[in-house]
Amino acid sequence: MAILLALAGAGTAQAGALQLDPGPLAPTQARQPAFLTAEAQAAAAMTLPPELRAVVVELGFDRGVATLDRVRRLYEYMVSEQGLGLRYREQPTHGLAESYATREVNCLSFTMMFIALARASGIDAYAQASNDALAMRVLEDTVYRAHHVKAGVDIDGVQYTVDVGWRAVVAEEKPRRISDVELVALLHNNNAVERLLAGDLSSAMTETGRMLALDSDNATIWSNAGVVNWRSGRYQPAEQAYLKALQIQDDHLGALSNLVALYRTTGEERLAAQYGKRLKKAQAMDPFSQFLLAEQLVRQGAYGEALGHYRRAIRLLPNQATFHRGMAEAYRQKGDLQAAQRALQRAESIELRKYSQRGIQDADANS
Repeated sequence: MAILLALAGAGTAQAGALQLDPGPLAPTQARQPAFLTAEAQAAAAMTLPPELRAVVVELGFDRGVATLDRVRRLYEYMVSEQGLGLRYREQPTHGLAESYATREVNCLSFTMMFIALARASGIDAYAQASNDALAMRVLEDTVYRAHHVKAGVDIDGVQYTVDVGWRAVVAEEKPRRISDVELVALLHNNNAVERLLAGDLSSAMTETGRMLALDSDNATIWSNAGVVNWRSGRYQPAEQAYLKALQIQDDHLGALSNLVALYRTTGEERLAAQYGKRLKKAQAMDPFSQFLLAEQLVRQGAYGEALGHYRRAIRLLPNQATFHRGMAEAYRQKGDLQAAQRALQRAESIELRKYSQRGIQDADANS
């Protein structure tokens, strides 16, 4: 699960402000040793440790063209108690050896392990990434967004998705395929965010440098680079990183929010207003931005106005239970208890359906 953070802006009426997608150090600090190419780094990260190579022997798959049955058997072996017994834990994001040792994975580490095991079993698997944020929560002054990563397999001309979150292996039309280099860059991306959240700025800087060295064409990586620099008191490198992100993707929410916050902090109100207009336009098409704005309006007691933003968020992303729960609270505060109950029932229905379809248990389920 690749992670986007956003530092919420103080005293503004807009959702968001500084947004982080764990990024590099200052651009001049992000170089890796010349003798290790990006491909070599990715290959090393995707190499099975001895314990997992033994799993391939234990499975005893016939090598050759992938079949859907073999893909399903591998998936079930990874999540069942009779196999690896992997459990879901959002953080930390582990590499292959650590995932095997702890038997704990998130979307990204599960995807890495599935791909490595599948390839060793003669199945041509690869990584897929979602461009859209699939989940969001607020931790103190940080908006925390999650982007989904999963594995793909092509069988008889059909592209299948293998997802840690669901029981079924499903067919999709054209999800976005990413390279091993991009996948491993996302591993460092997650590590950087986790180190930053833990207050370890030195390690966060190291991880963001590794991330940028692997994938310097990713707007989210540059935006996160800016946040790491911002948190380290390095305003100019932060600004450069945000601007680089916007060169790659001119409507990137993280970079726009972070840049507006930076310019307000440094007193450059003209630039803050200029990028603020672009930010507002981008937020109008982002469900989580609409949700955050609705939440802020609820805190201010503007329940009717908040409901409009909840509705827009739900139109953009209908099956996010958090949106419906927020709407239920706004209706309750407004005094429309019948509408509040309907919204709450919708949230509970979405949560129940997602829980029943999970293909892997949470690590804390029995604690």
